[in-house]
Amino acid sequence: MSHKLSRRRLLSAGLVLGAAGTVGVVTQAMGATTSTAGGQSSPGDELTFPSPDLTPYADDLPIPPVLSGDRTLSMAGSSHRFHRDLDIAPTWSYGGQSYLGPTIEARSGEKLTLKFTNDLNGHLFAKDIDTTLDGVSEEDRTRPRTSVHLHGAVVRPEFDGHTENTFRTGGSMTYEYTNEQEAAGLWYHDHAMGITRLNVPAGLAGMYLLRDEFDTGASSNVLGLPSGDDEIPLIIADHRFNADGSLNPRTTRSTPEGTYEGGMIGDTMSVNGVVMPTLEVARGLYRFRLLNASNWRAYHLYLSNNLPFWVIGNDQGLLNSSVSTTSIHVSPGERADLLIDFSALSGGDVVELRNDQEVPAAIAATSGTYTLPRVMRFTVSTSRGFTKSAPVTLRGGPSQPALLPPAAAVPTRRVVGLTLTADGMALSNLCYGDDPIEKPKQGSTEVWEIVNSTVEDHPVHLHLVNMRILSRQSFDIKTYLKDNPAPPMGNRWAPPADRYLTGQSQAPEAWESGLKDTVLCPMNMVTRVLIRFPTADELGFDPDAVFESHSGDQLQGFVWHCHLIDHEDDCMMAQYRIIA
Repeated sequence: MSHKLSRRRLLSAGLVLGAAGTVGVVTQAMGATTSTAGGQSSPGDELTFPSPDLTPYADDLPIPPVLSGDRTLSMAGSSHRFHRDLDIAPTWSYGGQSYLGPTIEARSGEKLTLKFTNDLNGHLFAKDIDTTLDGVSEEDRTRPRTSVHLHGAVVRPEFDGHTENTFRTGGSMTYEYTNEQEAAGLWYHDHAMGITRLNVPAGLAGMYLLRDEFDTGASSNVLGLPSGDDEIPLIIADHRFNADGSLNPRTTRSTPEGTYEGGMIGDTMSVNGVVMPTLEVARGLYRFRLLNASNWRAYHLYLSNNLPFWVIGNDQGLLNSSVSTTSIHVSPGERADLLIDFSALSGGDVVELRNDQEVPAAIAATSGTYTLPRVMRFTVSTSRGFTKSAPVTLRGGPSQPALLPPAAAVPTRRVVGLTLTADGMALSNLCYGDDPIEKPKQGSTEVWEIVNSTVEDHPVHLHLVNMRILSRQSFDIKTYLKDNPAPPMGNRWAPPADRYLTGQSQAPEAWESGLKDTVLCPMNMVTRVLIRFPTADELGFDPDAVFESHSGDQLQGFVWHCHLIDHEDDCMMAQYRIIA
């Protein structure tokens, strides 16, 4: 398909375009960079649309209902109160919820069929639709497109929620999930080209917990993990709110309404759709299924009393053993499976889940955004909870899944780029629909070296496959760009960074050692990931089969993209095929 090229994303990336078309970084600082509550005055308020001042921990954490079995889920308008001091506001949701969707529970090896109906009566953010983006038209304001992607699923291409396989108001689509993979915390969300950045924060997202014979979700599970009321999803996202309590998808005042900004950055934290909620916990062990569903913002999370906790899994399931830590980093699209033990605390004790991830100075200076420290609060009751200890090992023992083998590099490598030129950011300097696309072979194992020469971090997501992180290493970005001038957008450009590497190669964090489908690729670094591309025989279907979209177009393959949702709506998404 043809694509529409825009330079507007440069504004939100904290960049300026020089007279000669060169890109420079804005370096002025903002001053103070923290806020204690959404909407509190900050040095950047004159640049943004600040939310009302909201008292933290005023509302209880809502727990989404758990549904299983074949069913129909409606995508429709709803209404929701995000905070006790905000009015009830219009939202979207799946399955008749007030906001977001129910938690779907499925079992490994058992097919689940879900029919989604598009019952949306006009777009919630109709005025914010930008028709210059790929796939977007005026009709999206009144009859918005939708596409449901089960993020992290091994699924036939026609059921993957391809960004071009969309259906409008009044339409429906049935998705078949065979669930031929191990237990994991997946999530489902909208994936319609050019408007995902609006559809997801409007409410089209939910958790999908896949169970197997080991991680059953029942109290009798052989791993000794908390279950039932002691297993809780935490969907974290930042938002902005208007005075009437409604969601505001805009970030900067300098960007005209209806114009793509390049990143929706909120000033108020929410969990499960409620602003900075509180949760009463018993004195025991809890399992929290954490998902970062934010458009742009990453988080470095820790507990206010520096209480250690355990990471037992990430995107694609369990680690080999529990990892004790006092903090964890999660980028948009990533999940973390956490155990927190409150048993040593006393009734009435309070612990906050906090964040100290800084906003890059270049972006803060132009967008007026800042760190959001408060996420949610746990209040400890006097009752006793789940009394077992966190398991030490999770794989390789009796009645446990098989160990994950060590991740080792292979000779075959593929260099891809997260690139920035005067025309904007892209994948290897290509926009969606540009050739050549990546075509790994079925049955092959490759090391992808992802060279990030932009001015911000990007979480990279490949559909269908999983990844193992090998290493990250910094490189001399100035010399790299000087020696390798970028051609115009639309020409593949991803020079290897071997000659420009600096410092030591950094191994992944212990809690990143499992199977990933979304990997953080920091700026000015080369991130190396190991990927095996499965065969048709292994999958039970041909991953390169041509299929017909809902609108009758012929499509083929899967996509990979940056999971900063606004970025994937522009030039940071690409098709790829796994060829025979």
